[in-house]
Amino acid sequence: MSDRYRVPRGVRARLLGLVCLAAVSITGQTPASTAKSTGAKATGASKAGTPPRTPWGDPDLQGTWFVLAEVPLERSSANAGKEFLTDEEVAAADEKKGLNPGRNARSGDKSQDVSGAYNAVFNSVLKTGKRTSMIIDPPDGKIPPLAPGAKAPGNLFGGPVAPGGNDNPETIAQSPRCLGVPMPFLPLNTLFAQGTVMQVVQSPKSMAIYMEDDHAGGGNRVIFMDGHPHAPSKLKFYLGDSRGHWEGNALVVETTNFSQGFRGSNIETYKMTERFTRADANTLRREITFDDPKTWSKPWTVVVEMGRAPSERHMIFDSACHEGNYGMTGILVGARREEQAGKK
Repeated sequence: MSDRYRVPRGVRARLLGLVCLAAVSITGQTPASTAKSTGAKATGASKAGTPPRTPWGDPDLQGTWFVLAEVPLERSSANAGKEFLTDEEVAAADEKKGLNPGRNARSGDKSQDVSGAYNAVFNSVLKTGKRTSMIIDPPDGKIPPLAPGAKAPGNLFGGPVAPGGNDNPETIAQSPRCLGVPMPFLPLNTLFAQGTVMQVVQSPKSMAIYMEDDHAGGGNRVIFMDGHPHAPSKLKFYLGDSRGHWEGNALVVETTNFSQGFRGSNIETYKMTERFTRADANTLRREITFDDPKTWSKPWTVVVEMGRAPSERHMIFDSACHEGNYGMTGILVGARREEQAGKK
């Protein structure tokens, strides 16, 4: 949200995306471990389907990973019944992205014009993906219908702005304030490199995932691997409470106890289950299943495919969105104008 009308900050935001693309000239090197060996030796991927191992014997998922391509969350009606685009369709979409790079994206609708009038500095630098949707289940690539009695979400992570929410900076939601990466950390807006880069660090009893999300800033997830149960249900966490275990070569992470839902889900019944699998030395597959019987008629699953950066080029640049956040200033000024208009 910060400096959305100033090109220098826009250029900085796009540098993150450019670094992502440059970094995905993948070498497949295994990052050096700082942990002491417990007997097993770290090895590279010796054959197809055999992931490298940590010194203590677990599959090695460490490194900096970048989303490789732009894929919509849901399948469009134009691609109904089609899971993948053809090579010709991908090439045509990429060619369209490169047309008139200095253009402004304007709209005849005033509210759309204000919220979406970004010039090409902000356009996605990711190539078009072959998948027609991130959603792989249900097979139609659509979010399932709502459960009986559930209400459609007012926005991505909940409902409309609460009364008084725009009274002062402290009560504005975290996302407009650029404070706190939201879960599930999906690449839903690659215009701003959101949800496209993360760094994984492992130890025998826990894992850490650093997520950099431009507008939202950065955030650190901690996933406990030692078998202890989730925190009591009355305790809520912004990134949820994560517990992981291995199923073969797949890391399975169950996250509950969220302090906010996703797409209107009920935080008391909402659960997110991830499967991280290193498909090969250079590819990480992240499957995420969303389950909430009070919100959706059935669980649904997305897949995000990521490429690994070279070990010597693993830096993630801080987008520093919160500083000089003119978008938040605009929200506050707009709310005061609406109040003044209402008194007339």
